[in-house]
Amino acid sequence: MITVEIRPSEQAKIPLYENDLQNVIARSGEIGIEAALSEWATSIIERRLDWYGRHKNDLILEGTEVRRGFQLVILEYMGIKPEEVPIIEETSTKITWYAYDFCPYLEAIQRVGLDTRTVCKYATEEPCQALLDAYNPKLKYSRNYQNIRPHTSYCEETIEYINV
Repeated sequence: MITVEIRPSEQAKIPLYENDLQNVIARSGEIGIEAALSEWATSIIERRLDWYGRHKNDLILEGTEVRRGFQLVILEYMGIKPEEVPIIEETSTKITWYAYDFCPYLEAIQRVGLDTRTVCKYATEEPCQALLDAYNPKLKYSRNYQNIRPHTSYCEETIEYINV
């Protein structure tokens, strides 16, 4: 059994995200849900890139590029404890983990009655990718939408090194 810490800072985000999602729902009547979620993603991306700009010189990331991408997004930016995101596969070009951590997005999404498969695809996947792009554009973030909360007990996420 994985013990999940519910940090007050993360809990405080739930009403903010819930309000954002209510605005997304209202806006979706004009432009559609995917476009409204992508607009919200833009503000999330701005926050992440601002954080990266302020912290990039202080980060100590170790291991392969995919391991460093995982450390950047999950451990450093999100502040998740390693035991809440067990790695299930790791090679030099791919790292996959199960996210059991407390997720304020999940809580807010459920409160407003939207589906995580839609919201996370358009509003949270893009910001994860944007943070990775700022660090190394050859890193690709993805989520397995067959294994996503609340449809399963975890979210399955992957970072791959794409050598193009």
